[in-house]
This record gives sequence, C-alpha cells and structure tokens, in this order.
Amino acid sequence: MKLQTLRDPKILKLAAYDDPVLHTKTEKVDFPLSLEDQQLIADMIYSIQPAQLKTAGAPWEQAVGMAANQWGVNKSIFLYCPTGDCVGQLEVIINPSYTPVTNILSADPTSNENQEWEGCFSVPLATGQIKRPIKIRVKFQNTDGELLERELEGWSARVWQHENDHLNGFLYDSKTAGKCLEKRQFSTKEEVEDFYDEVRKGRST
Repeated sequence: MKLQTLRDPKILKLAAYDDPVLHTKTEKVDFPLSLEDQQLIADMIYSIQPAQLKTAGAPWEQAVGMAANQWGVNKSIFLYCPTGDCVGQLEVIINPSYTPVTNILSADPTSNENQEWEGCFSVPLATGQIKRPIKIRVKFQNTDGELLERELEGWSARVWQHENDHLNGFLYDSKTAGKCLEKRQFSTKEEVEDFYDEVRKGRST
C-alpha cells in the first residue's frame, strides 16, 4: 500500500466577514496530527507569506498572525508572528488558551489593561480601539503535541489575544466579546493607512 504524503501547499481563501465559521468556536485538534491537519498547517504557513497574500487578493500583504477559521477551517490552530516577520519568525499554535497576569499590588485594576487600535484581515477597511490585558500567561501545543507555557507582555500579548479570540469565534468588533471601545470604518485602503500613519505620528510626539 502506498503511504500518503503531503501535496504541495496551496493558497487558502479568506472567509468573508459574515461567514459563520468566523463566529463559531473552533474544534480542538487531536494528536498525533492527522495528514489532513498537517496539510492544513503547511497550507497556512504558505498562505500567510506576503507574496501569497497578494496573490489571494487579501486586504493587506503582511500579517502578524492568522487563525485557521479565517481561512474557513474549523480547527483550533493559529499562526503567530509577533514581530510581523512571518518569514523569519513564525510559530504554529495549537489548542491555545490564556489567562491575564495582574499586578495584585496595583491600587488601580485598570493599570493591568491598555487600549490600542487593531486591524484584521476578516474585518476589511476598518480598525477598532480594543481593550486587552497587558500581560498574559499562555498555554498551547506545538506540532509535536508538546504542552508549552510562557508569559507574554505588550504587543506580543495583544497579537496572541487577537488570534485566540478568532478561535473562540470572536472578531474584535464582536458585541458579545465586549472588547471594542470604538470602531472606525473607511472607504479605501489608503484611508486606513493614512489613519495608522497619524496614530504613529501621535505616539512619536
């Protein structure tokens, strides 16, 4: 009998904003990984690269992470590129979870959270001011099924929470999640880029 092997990776198609797969909690992945799940991961790693995002007509040509259900697949897997370099630094995160790490000595509980503007491939031509914990403790499995834990803080923690929300069936503007303090909608990609340019200028002054 001929052993099954992975085919060449293919470009995956992004799910539309109103696709139910984006609003449904994803299914846990079993180990050892099936051939189907191995192929999915290979396709995800291929599809998140800038050249493939451009070919697929994605709203942006660079991503800091992407969840399987953003590509229409109901699996608890996301790709994690906290520095924005999905070529040099990319992790496959499977069956993840996280808990906030709070400073119990702080008299102000809100000091454990911050607000930032976030965009999303699944919410085109928009951005949201999202409130999230600054520091989190994460758990996940790698492709070998090993259970790993670590603490994340700042931007990397925000990226993780954004992708983890996808697997729980929440987009950043979900009213159920209650994390979006303000949402702005734009008419063109250029308007979005101009907005982020102004945000960056504001931070540098």
